[in-house]
Parts: sequence; C-alpha cells; structure tokens
Amino acid sequence: MSDTAIFAGGYQDLRDCAKRVDRLLLEAQAGSPLSEEAVRPVADLLEALQQERTAARSVQYLGLVWRRHAHIEPQRLPRMVAELRQYKLSAETLAELERLAASLDQERAEMLLRIRGV
Repeated sequence: MSDTAIFAGGYQDLRDCAKRVDRLLLEAQAGSPLSEEAVRPVADLLEALQQERTAARSVQYLGLVWRRHAHIEPQRLPRMVAELRQYKLSAETLAELERLAASLDQERAEMLLRIRGV
C-alpha cells in the first residue's frame, strides 16, 4: 500500500471524527438541547480513548493527535464522557472539545500536505 493511500485513509478518519465533534459543538453553542445523534458518537470515541492501548489503531491515532495538539489529560476523559452521557457539558469540557476540534483540523491540514507531497 502506498503512503498516499495510508494518508488518505487516515485523513478520512480524521475528517469523520472532526465532523462529529463539530456537530456536537455547534449544538452546544446554539444553546439547544443536545441530540443523541450529536452526543453518542463523541461519547463513544472518548470512551474508546479511555481504552486506547487495546482500541483500534484509528482510535490510538486519534488519541495521539489529541495529546500532541491539545494536551488533554487522559484522566479527564471519564468526566467528559459522564457529562456527555448526561447531556450536560461544563465550560471546561466544551473548551476541551474545542481544543480537540482544533487539533483534528490541524492534523488534517498537515496530512493533506503529506498527501499532496508537500
């Protein structure tokens, strides 16, 4: 498999994850009640990140990206998941989700440059 194909698959994973986080943030910032469709995928991702060592490689990669760019402490994950499952996000969790979204965007931009050979 070529490097371009590997990067393209990783780019797609990052894009999908970023879309999920962005949807949740948009709902939260709109002040409307959070929908299950927005909360569940992000909560599931954060739960998977809690078991990162045994998780799928794509989840392991997302954990690496988040730690590298956003500097989120792993011990915050259970609290964030609990808030998501209760549909009540604290200002701290919203800020951390925004950092996650920014880190995903930054990594996507870097990966797109790699795909293009820059």
